[in-house]
Amino acid sequence: MRSGGSTSTPKTVYMTRAEFHATARIAGALFPSSCAIQPGDRIANLSSQGGLYSGFMTYGYTVMNSAVPVVNLPISGKEAPENIEKDINEFAATVVICNVFIATKLATFLRARGRALASVRLVLYTGEPFYGDLRALYKAAFPGAVVRPMAYASVECKVVGVPVPECNEGGVGDVDPVYRVVEEAVVLEVVGDDGHPVRENGVRGTLVVTNLLKRLQPTIRYPIGDVGEWVDFERGLFRLRGRSDVGVKVGTALLDRAVLRRVVSGVLGEGVADSFQTVLRREKGRNVVVFRVAAERPEDGLGESLAERLEEAVAKVSSSWSKNREAGHVAPVQLEWVRFEELVFIEASGKLREVVDERY
Repeated sequence: MRSGGSTSTPKTVYMTRAEFHATARIAGALFPSSCAIQPGDRIANLSSQGGLYSGFMTYGYTVMNSAVPVVNLPISGKEAPENIEKDINEFAATVVICNVFIATKLATFLRARGRALASVRLVLYTGEPFYGDLRALYKAAFPGAVVRPMAYASVECKVVGVPVPECNEGGVGDVDPVYRVVEEAVVLEVVGDDGHPVRENGVRGTLVVTNLLKRLQPTIRYPIGDVGEWVDFERGLFRLRGRSDVGVKVGTALLDRAVLRRVVSGVLGEGVADSFQTVLRREKGRNVVVFRVAAERPEDGLGESLAERLEEAVAKVSSSWSKNREAGHVAPVQLEWVRFEELVFIEASGKLREVVDERY
C-alpha cells in the first residue's frame, strides 16, 4: 500500500494478509459503538480508490467486519458527483465515508443545483480535519446528517484512535473530536519538546505510535506527523492539535519539511533556508499556507512575483496541491515579511518552530 507521501514518490507500506485482517477485525468490532452505526445502515464508501492507496480497501474491510449487520455500498469517491448522487439516492444510503475533500466536492455540486441527499444521517470524514466554516455547506447538502470523524489512522500505523460519542455530542464534536486510543492495536505516546513522554492532560506534544500487530514491517515509535494532547491520560482519551514539524498537511496535500526548504531556497535563495517558517491558517473557508520570512520586505510588485513563483514550485512537487487549488479548497500561497525576532520559537529549546499551525 502507498502512503499519502509528499511528492510523486510516496512511501510504500507492507503488511501480511493476516496483519491486515486482524486490523480490520478490530476496527470493525469498534465501528458501531464509536461511530453510532445502527443495524441496517446502508454505508456508502466514497474513499479514493486506485494507485495502491489503501483508504477504499481499509474502510471497506472495516464496514464488512462491522459488529452489527450493515449494507456495504463500494461506490468510490473517484466517480463523478452526479453518479455518486444517483447511487446514494438509488440505495438510500444512510452513512457516507470519505475524506473532507471528496465530501466537500459532492456538497458543493449538490448545493449549486439546489439538491440534497435526504437519506444520509451520518457523514464520517477521514484523513484530514473538518472545519466549522463548512457546516452551512454540509447542512445544505446533507440536511439530516451529523458530521463526525470515522477514526484517527494512517497507512503506516493503521487505526490509532476511534471517536468517543459521549464526548463528541453537539458543540464542537465535528471539528474538535475526542478520540480513544485503540489499545488492542497500538501504543500511543504524546512526546514533549524535551523528548520525554507527556502524561499530563492538556499538554501538547508530538504523537508517536507503536503498532502491536505488524511484524513484516514493524512500526515502532513512529512519529505520525500530528500534535496532540491528552484529555484523560488514564482512559486513553486525546485530541489532535494540528500537524507537527514533520510536515504540512493542507487538505489532501502533504509536504514534508525537506520539500518546503527546497522550494523556498529555490525561489528565495539559500540564505533564507534557516530564517523562515510555514504558517497554516483558515480564512474564508479555505486553507492558507503562508511562508513567513525574516528578511527585508522587497520592492513593490516583487513580493507578489515571488509568491507566484513559490506557488508554481509547490505545484510542481505536489499534484495533490494542484487538485486542492483547482477545487478552491486552498488559497494561493502567501508571503509574510517579518523581523527575525517575530519568528515563533520553541520555548524549551530555543529552536525555530518550522511549522506554525494557527488553525487550532
